Amino acid sequence: MRVFRTTIVMGLCAAALVAPPTLAQQQAAPQQPAPQQPEQSAPPIPAYRSPLAGAADNDEGENPYADPTRLVPDTRALAGAQDLSVGELATSHSYWQPSINFSATADSNPLTTGGTPGWTTWSSVFGDLDLHRISGNSNLTLSYIGGGSFSNDGAASNGIVQELQFSEKLAFRRATLSLFDNLSYTPEASFGYQPAGGTALPTTGAVQLQGGLIPGQTILTTRGQRISNSAVPEVDVYLTPRSSLTLVGNYRNLHYFDNDLLNYYSGGIQVGYNYQMNRKDTVALSYSFNAYRYSNFNQSINDHVVHVSYGRRVTGKLAFQIAAGPEITSFETPITGNGAGAGGTGTGTGAASSGGQTNLYWSLNTSLTYQVRLTSLGISYLHGVTGGSGVQAGGVSDTVSGNVSHQFSRTITGNWSLGYARNKGLSVVTPTNTVATQSYGYWFSNVGLTRFMGRTLNLSLNYLLQYQDSSSGFCLGTTCGTSFVRHQISLTVGWREHPLPL
Repeated sequence: MRVFRTTIVMGLCAAALVAPPTLAQQQAAPQQPAPQQPEQSAPPIPAYRSPLAGAADNDEGENPYADPTRLVPDTRALAGAQDLSVGELATSHSYWQPSINFSATADSNPLTTGGTPGWTTWSSVFGDLDLHRISGNSNLTLSYIGGGSFSNDGAASNGIVQELQFSEKLAFRRATLSLFDNLSYTPEASFGYQPAGGTALPTTGAVQLQGGLIPGQTILTTRGQRISNSAVPEVDVYLTPRSSLTLVGNYRNLHYFDNDLLNYYSGGIQVGYNYQMNRKDTVALSYSFNAYRYSNFNQSINDHVVHVSYGRRVTGKLAFQIAAGPEITSFETPITGNGAGAGGTGTGTGAASSGGQTNLYWSLNTSLTYQVRLTSLGISYLHGVTGGSGVQAGGVSDTVSGNVSHQFSRTITGNWSLGYARNKGLSVVTPTNTVATQSYGYWFSNVGLTRFMGRTLNLSLNYLLQYQDSSSGFCLGTTCGTSFVRHQISLTVGWREHPLPL
């Protein structure tokens, strides 16, 4: 019996010695980075780095960083370059995530001038890389997609797609410096373009700028490579725990390589004041100036906008914002025609007199993101003066886009995206005292189903409808008239690796 008691005591002592190191090893085990949620932007600087974090937090009394998969309050400036979000992932890990997609597409009209009208087929391959790196006061996000579409019957020209989205945020005690860049090289207008299984450009990836900061491509044009770029620096200075100043600069350009359309570039600045009324509601006042210039057309536009903004954020559920105000635009007059047509068959040149005209418009920018259980909804609307999408020498545009996604089961998800754009040329009075304008209306709708097979493979089926009409005739590829309809059906096989720690 004494030997038995001695054995028990020795066993308990050994367990006491072994338990602490074992527990320490379990606590020190590295956690895998949480994968990005499909409807969320990549995590920016954690909210605790901002003096506004305390006011923005909607869950008082709890530590939002205890669970790395949990959303923390969004602290983006209401007068800043990005739309508000429902929250950011509370992760402090650096990771990268690759993916690749193969797709086959049937296309009712490839938008090319060669060949005969009718159905054609495409084979496409696209690779994607998402990277997120946190180091000290730096928070870097990078998203890249590259690949191309190849015509199976030679009836249409091949297309190359390259897109790079970059964000770097440097957080200091009372200020944050953000650098954004959105670069795309595509064979078609980006609004509604679906290069691979419903992956839309240029909003693919984690870095999303407000629609007004991206060169507009909301008029369908004949197929041809074009480059679009937006470089946007932002500085946020925190004055008090509730107020901040925001300074945003921007440089944008849109250039066509294969079509004789209107190339333009623009630069501008925006100054805003933000005030956090409570944990959920924010107001802002901002002024912005933008100058549009055309490299192959004698036209210049100077645009001034004053916005009063309101935003509401409920972490994990709702993000809403609206900005409205007057817009004063000065431009040359008269404008000789609208430059090139939608088909890219015009000369792309013109002469403007030395006279000028100033008009008063109204500007509105609003967006809503809502999440409930297995369904997410996003919608945005933009009204104001734009660069003209390569077809008009400036125009007044209404752009609406929306997306809804739902998880039907553990392995099946569905999504539906819808967009509408109306572009009307600036109201220019000609020497004969008539108003020379042309308007374009463009719709797109994309419906898709995705089935996940295992941990990394997925299969997607998508249908895309595009429709455009105009107040006068235009040509798209081999189709000419006042309206245009296009159908696309795509089947995509994709592979996406889980996030890999850096």
